[in-house]
Amino acid sequence: MAMIIDGIDFENEEAEKYWSFPKTYKGDKQADTKNMIMSGNYIGAEKKDGHYARFIKDMDGNMRLQGRSESVNGGYLNKIEWVPQCQSFFDSLPNGTVLLGELYFPTQRGSRKVTTILGCLKDKALERQEKGEKLHYYVFDIWAYNGKSLLDTPFQTRIDHYLDYEILDLFKGEDYVEDAHYYEGQELWDELGKILNEGGEGVVITQKTAKAAPGKRTARKTLKVKMEIEQTIDAFLDGNYKQPTRLYNGKEIMTWPYWENEKTMEKSNINRFKDYNDGLPWVPVTKPYYYGWASAVSISVMRDGKPFHIGWISGITDEMKEGIIKTPDKYIGNVFEITCMEVEHTKSGYSLRHGKFVGPRPDKNAKDCTFDQIDS
Repeated sequence: MAMIIDGIDFENEEAEKYWSFPKTYKGDKQADTKNMIMSGNYIGAEKKDGHYARFIKDMDGNMRLQGRSESVNGGYLNKIEWVPQCQSFFDSLPNGTVLLGELYFPTQRGSRKVTTILGCLKDKALERQEKGEKLHYYVFDIWAYNGKSLLDTPFQTRIDHYLDYEILDLFKGEDYVEDAHYYEGQELWDELGKILNEGGEGVVITQKTAKAAPGKRTARKTLKVKMEIEQTIDAFLDGNYKQPTRLYNGKEIMTWPYWENEKTMEKSNINRFKDYNDGLPWVPVTKPYYYGWASAVSISVMRDGKPFHIGWISGITDEMKEGIIKTPDKYIGNVFEITCMEVEHTKSGYSLRHGKFVGPRPDKNAKDCTFDQIDS
């Protein structure tokens, strides 16, 4: 069955392909990516690690949810019944609408996890989702709305006017459907660092003026930015650390187990939310503060034969938070492979943007971690 909207059979339009730097690229991927992001010509959003899924609702209200590739028997399979948790959202959309999105698991990274659901029979797919986690649908573009094709509409207009205006309210109250949040410039660069630091797949940036081109992969019209742009260095723990933040301000305050009495300074690992809510002097404190741990550790490289501080790493294990204070001799000098978005020059020296540990390097010692990694 053809899915005709504004004279276009969207069911048989090919997916547009994202461009990325080729393996043979001779330039500086990190610098060139940042230049593209900071140019003001692009907007970008997070790339979920799942399966491409195009939703089509034709002028008669018939619906399809299809993948990027045709089946071995020809045509695109319709997987809409595999995600009934999204049906209320699909029903709310006007006829003649086409969305581009990604089916993914929020807590299970990797497209293979999604394949275990989409690749089996419907009943088995529903059973597996009921027993485990349900698929989510992440909408990042719109190709048609209310009977009008948007293939010739600039990308930023498709996002600003249609995704973030015309259908924005339809996402409210949906537990399994979400819309992409777009950023540009410095805000986008910072968001990319945050996503990579949290283990996300990366972002896709698109020229604001770009028009949809099914089946094409136009250089620099889009760019899929992944962790390959991160800078990798080897550095060692120099023994310095940061004291933790005292007060806890997270969302789990009603069940939080770490508290301190502001008058007596007594600590308690019994939930004191009721006392706190009743005005008694109990306040929630962070776990590192409660146990007297560090919140971040200092890393250095060797410069002119001496340790030279280059930044702080906060995403560390509880064991390291405790050990760097109580048994520092076991940690000082230990070498780690570290990734970061970039090593920034500051007034006081250097700092790491979104630095994180990849893993220990027992094959190296501190003297092997030379400054030329930073200013090569």
